[in-house]
Formats: sequence, C-alpha cells, structure tokens
Amino acid sequence: MAPYAASACVRPAAALLKAARSLWRVLVAATVVSVTMACGLGADIPEEEVRIQRLNKAIMCPVCPGESIDQSQNELAAAMREIVAKQVREGRTDEEIKAYFVESYDASLLMEPPREGFNLLVWLLPPAAAAGALLALLFALRLMSRPAASEEIEPRAVLSDDERSEYYRRIEGVLEYDQPTPPEPRGGEEKA
Repeated sequence: MAPYAASACVRPAAALLKAARSLWRVLVAATVVSVTMACGLGADIPEEEVRIQRLNKAIMCPVCPGESIDQSQNELAAAMREIVAKQVREGRTDEEIKAYFVESYDASLLMEPPREGFNLLVWLLPPAAAAGALLALLFALRLMSRPAASEEIEPRAVLSDDERSEYYRRIEGVLEYDQPTPPEPRGGEEKA
C-alpha cells in the first residue's frame, strides 16, 4: 500500500508542474506576439513624416545647447521645425535642407559634424584612440602573463659540522653575554 500512497502524492505534483509549464509557454507566446505587433505599428507613418522627424533630430537648436529641434520646446526650434516640414513638402532633399540651415547659422548646428576637413578628426580620433587603448591593454596583459626572468641566485653556503658547531658556540656566547646578571645582595649581607 505504501508504493500506491507515494505515487498518489506525486501525481498531483506532476500535474501542477505540467500546468505551470503550460502557463509559462502561454505567457511567453503572448509577450512575443505583443512585441511583434507593437514593432509593426510604426509602419503606417507616411514617408514624408518620417523624413521630417529624422531631419528634426539631425538639426540642433541654436538656443538650447545639446538639444535637437525635435526635443526643444523653444519658439525658435518650433519655427525651425515648421521650416523643415515646409521644405520637405516642397520636395527638397535632406542635404539641401541641412545646407539651408548651415548657411543661416553655422555647421555646428548639425548634430552630426560633416566628415571633411578638421571635422574629420572627430570621426577618426575616437576609433583610433580605442584601438590604441586596446593594443596597450593587450601588450600589458602579455607582459604580465610572461614568467618573470629568473635571476641567478648564488648557491647557499654549505657548512661542515665543525663550522656549524663553531657558529652555534659563538651564538650561545653572545646570548649568555646579553643575559642580565643576578642582582647583588643588599647591605650587609654576604655571600655564603
């Protein structure tokens, strides 16, 4: 009867485990479907609007440091967004629209500096510095992983038994010399 009782306890636990696994599968499937549907929602935005948003993110607000006209709430940024939208609807290219703002303000208005002249250093130095740091790190790790150069150590002196006995005798003599002498008797006491 004991084996039957044990299997009776295992059956509900196994059924519970199976139900928990099924629930997790359903939750994972629902999550995947939700994420997939959410990613596809942006597909119905017109191409013209996508271009306007991309340009608004590429042009910096001249009043607000470090913010694009897309992020800025300044009146000038709002006016610039309207100019971008108007020029896109007129059929101008992205480069023509950026060139218009560079002529009106400066090349520093672009969130991404042009890849020419002195600005080319902005694009080349960071990857070169990262590559140099990586090479320095690899070189340092290689040096640290090498075994240390073995320094030649002179062989230890080997003492004969007579030399060792003489050495110990001298040490004992020094130790006896350093020991405090017993105090002398006081007053009229004499040694017997």
